[in-house]
Order: sequence, then C-alpha cells, then structure tokens
Amino acid sequence: MSSKISIVGLGTGRHEELTLGALEALERGSKVILRTSCHGIASFLQERGISFSSLDDIYKSSKTFDDIYPEMIKKILAAARNGNVVLGVPGHPMLGERLTFELIKEVEDSDYQLEIISGISQGHSVLAAIQQCAVEGIKILSAAELPQAQLDPGIPTLITGLDNNILAAEIKLKLLTIYPPEVKIIISRLNQEAASEIEEIFLHMLDHSRNFDHTSCLYLPALELKDLNRYKFRHLVEIMEMLRAPEGCPWDREQSHESLKQYLIEETYEVLEAVDLKDMNKLAEELGDVLLQVVFHAQVAREHGEFDIGDVITEVCEKMIHRHTHIFGDVHVNSAEQVIDNWEAIKKEEKGLKSHTQVLKDIPRILPALMRSCKVQKKAALAGFDWDKTEDAMAKMEEEYQELKDAYSSGRRDKIHEELGDLLFAAVNVSRFLKEEPELALTDATEKFIRRFAYIEKNADRPLEDMTLKEMDHLWNQAKESFSG
Repeated sequence: MSSKISIVGLGTGRHEELTLGALEALERGSKVILRTSCHGIASFLQERGISFSSLDDIYKSSKTFDDIYPEMIKKILAAARNGNVVLGVPGHPMLGERLTFELIKEVEDSDYQLEIISGISQGHSVLAAIQQCAVEGIKILSAAELPQAQLDPGIPTLITGLDNNILAAEIKLKLLTIYPPEVKIIISRLNQEAASEIEEIFLHMLDHSRNFDHTSCLYLPALELKDLNRYKFRHLVEIMEMLRAPEGCPWDREQSHESLKQYLIEETYEVLEAVDLKDMNKLAEELGDVLLQVVFHAQVAREHGEFDIGDVITEVCEKMIHRHTHIFGDVHVNSAEQVIDNWEAIKKEEKGLKSHTQVLKDIPRILPALMRSCKVQKKAALAGFDWDKTEDAMAKMEEEYQELKDAYSSGRRDKIHEELGDLLFAAVNVSRFLKEEPELALTDATEKFIRRFAYIEKNADRPLEDMTLKEMDHLWNQAKESFSG
C-alpha cells in the first residue's frame, strides 16, 4: 500500500485560526514534519503533546533558495517510505507555498498519495488587517518564487516570507524594475500574540525597515494604468480599447483599415531608418509604433466581428510552430538553406499552391516593385529557372540595356516603357546573384546622391541655377573624392 503525504495548512500562527481538519490531521499523524518550527502553532502543538520534527536545519545548511526545496523533498519522501506523513506548512498549502508545488511535481507519477488540508493563509490575515477586499483577484507568492515570477502591477500582489533585510533589498531591486519607487506599500508582520502589525512605506524604503522575520509579508496595491512604471502588451490593447470607446478619442474612433494603411507604411520605413542609423533607442520607439498599428487594426476588426488580437497572435504562433518542424517536430536540418526549403514547402502546402506559377502570383502586387521582382526571381530560381552564374545575369543586363537604346532610337514610347522595365528587372537579377538587396542598394545610392548634391550647393560660389553643368560636375567630382561612399 502506498504512503500518504498530508500537506496541512497551519494558518497564521493563532491556534484559534487552525482549522478543525488541520488539527485532526496533526493529532492522528504518526510522523508530523513542520516546514519550520518558527511558527506560532509549533508551541501550541507542544502544549497538546503532539510531537513533530522540522526542516529548519535545511535552511541553515543550504547556500541558496534553489538548494532548499530539493533537500526538503528528499527528507519528506524518505520519511514517507516508512509510513504516512503529515507535513505542516504556514498559511494555506496552495497559496504562495512553493514546497507544496515542488512536492506535487515530484510525486506526480509516483505511488505516493497527496492530500491537501486547507488552512487560513497569511494573505487572508493581511487583507483583513489592511482592510482590502480582493474582489478582482490577488496574486500571492513567496519571496523565494519572486525571481522567476511574472508580476503584474495592475493586480494586487502579496509576497510572503520576507525573512530579512538582505532578502528585502533583493526584492526591492526586482520590484523597482516594474513599480515606481514612490509607490506606497504595506509591510505586515505578526506580533507575539499572532496579530498583524502593519507599516506603510515607499517602495524604495523597503529594506530600511529593521523588523523582518518569517511572518513578514509585503502588500503591493494595484496601480492604475497611468501610474505604471513599465507596461506589458495587454496594456497597449487596453489603451487602444479606451481610445476607440464611445467616450474615447474622436480621431482614433474615425479610423478604419483603409485609413490606417498609410501609417503602417510610414512607421515601417521609420523602423528601417532607425536600423540604418544604428539608433537602438529610436528603433525601440519605432517598433512600438508598428506594434501600435497592429493593435489598432486588431481593435477595428474586433469591433466589426472580424477577428481580435488573440486571433492575430494565435495565427502567427501556429505558423511559427507549424513551419519550424525541425524545432517542434521530428524533421532534421543541417543548414539555414534546408530551413528555407522546408519553410517554402510547408507554406505551399498551407496555401494550397500546387504550381510554381501560383507561387509567383501569391506574391503581393502591393509590394515595392524592386522588392516584388526580387521575390519573384527567387521563387522562380527555386523551380530551376535561373542562370548558371553571375556573368550570365550580367550579360542579360547588357542585352536589355542595348534593347533600351534601340527602343529609344525608335521613338516608340510603349517600347521604351517595356525595355526600361526589362532592364530594371535584369538589374534586380544581377543584385540577387551578388547577394545584395536592390531596394537597399538603391536607397543607399539615393542617399549618396543627396550628400554629393549638398556638397555642390554648399561649395558653389553662386546659386546653382546660375552655374553650368560643367561647373557643377567639377564640384561633383570633388564630392566623390571627399566622401568614401
């Protein structure tokens, strides 16, 4: 028969708050282990003749919090091999008690039986003392869990086990990355009568208190949106909902998918400019503006019953998982090229593209012409329709240049239009062989032209309109020598 481990909530330390079920379990337990004997109930158990051992020695011998729980579990399971065990933990076993969760994970696939016996959590006691009603929820966690915890300043948070000043200092540093330093917090601790004593201070003063012990808790109130020190993605969604609400911003409420198109294009180009400038602060700002456009479109769609931001995120997550079969599946790849081949094959299957022509037609016509032609050529090359070497592509460009000259000589506008397009298309093909992005190359060439033109205007001795082309060309050549690019 498998052993049973009963995890009993000892409450806050007042014996009046010990539940009847908890007391009965402690009284009938042949092996009672307390996580810590530094708890008000320990003396009460001694008075009632209930013998117990504790895990206090593990706190003293462990170097870090990460070492504590494996050692505790090892000791508990060793005791359980020889019969049932009653494990007493402060408060409620399922509220901010890391040992409970670690033990549940450890015995999940074993023969041990787990029983949870409720107790009054210290959180309940603290909320009663500060007269806060957690109608909209509260997050309770132990100080040991904080380094890995995902905190949300919009939700009231209670941190238990604030044992000492060193731990308080570490927690303060973590919290200051999320909360404003001047936010008012509440420290609660139990006095000798196990009654809560509270102290209200600013967050940046947290480690200045001198009265921390194993009963100390920290209460962080929920902050309003405008008072947050750092924001999460959901806050952006909330802000957009507020802006689009009937009482929201008149301009934001008027926007549609169509009216927003220009802003998405503008913000995207500003991201590219920030990348070129290697300005990381500007890049962070501009990426935020692009993200705003995504959230804006999602909110407009949500209001029309089309989709919402959850659908957007689900679509892209499913796409990433489905197309990365070498990460989330059993496909093996040896190179980035194989990743691309695998991606393209999966993409064709998803979109039901059965021919190479369908793949080419699937490339959006709205893309900039240089970018679209480059993508078309790359897709065609995957089907084997490609030159053998760079020199062949260059020869084709020279051929198209000659045909443009012939069209110009003929004076036929339709032919000039056609041959100019062919020349540009051939130039894009050469750029592909040279592993250069034509869009970026042309952007750099345009910037170079502007720099050189600015040099001419700056160094001219009279207005440009009064200069000859030969004079300006002389300054142009000087500009070429002055600038490396």
